[in-house]
Amino acid sequence: MSGAPGRAVAALALAAAATAAAGCAPEGPRPMRVWTQNYEFRVSSDPSPPRAREVTRYRIVVVDRNTRQVIDNGAGQIFAKSADGASVYDSFERAPEAGTYTARLTFITAGDWRMNLRFQRDSSATITASLEKPLDDWVQAVRGARPITERPAQ
Repeated sequence: MSGAPGRAVAALALAAAATAAAGCAPEGPRPMRVWTQNYEFRVSSDPSPPRAREVTRYRIVVVDRNTRQVIDNGAGQIFAKSADGASVYDSFERAPEAGTYTARLTFITAGDWRMNLRFQRDSSATITASLEKPLDDWVQAVRGARPITERPAQ
């Protein structure tokens, strides 16, 4: 192949390969990773970034850092605090997928919120026993609220 027809075929093949590769990419942002001494947490939210006054659904996958096995029967919470002192939290609920938990937060104001979570391997233990929390909070940017007529059904 030479000349214009050859270049056209090559360009078409390149475009097809790029389209196929894009179709294999995961949707949305990658989960954020947070660690404690014993656990790795993969945290994602829907929507991302969250909006004020709308429910944000968090999905948390918990992995044992030593064995790399997911942890199914744990208990935990996700919590956040805004710069002006507003706070919000929710307990983890087990999801159908192994080692996966969900939680729901509603941020009342837009802006930066300091967030963190805590977790224990055994949900039957007392809540204060063996809770682990990452040392550092992460900052979650929350977008402004939409007018009520434009918000999704909850």
